[in-house]
Amino acid sequence: MTSTTKDRKPYFSDTDLAEILQEQFYHYEDAYDYSIHAYAIMPDHYHLLLTVEGEENISQIIHAINSYSATEINKNLDNKPKEKVWQGDPWTEVIRNEDMFRQKLAYVLLNPWREGLVDRPQDSYEFSNLVRWKEDEGEEFLQDLFSQYGRAWE
Repeated sequence: MTSTTKDRKPYFSDTDLAEILQEQFYHYEDAYDYSIHAYAIMPDHYHLLLTVEGEENISQIIHAINSYSATEINKNLDNKPKEKVWQGDPWTEVIRNEDMFRQKLAYVLLNPWREGLVDRPQDSYEFSNLVRWKEDEGEEFLQDLFSQYGRAWE
């Protein structure tokens, strides 16, 4: 899933605001019974690849993450009245097979590099879980994944 900030405002260039959003991913993972595979928080949007295991649907999960993060962002910025943080209509897609999963995984993990937030595709980015993949699966796994599925890698 992908959710974009209103008018592409780069809220998450601010480390404190990016941390608020990142915390919500993990908070709701337990509360709504889903598993995070990959995420990347960009200056004006985020990507989240997950498996929903509980009774809540993806719309409920997005609403929870976006609603609470917007409240906390507005508090952090001392916005009165509150400003709208999220654009409507987040993008969601159902993963249909392993090949599609690997393509989306590569896309999410390569996003910080594509956006110029890191120098090399395998460089760790504070607001992505690429480091977890590097630790669990190894650099060779990432090289293979990126060479097979990373469109901008070519």
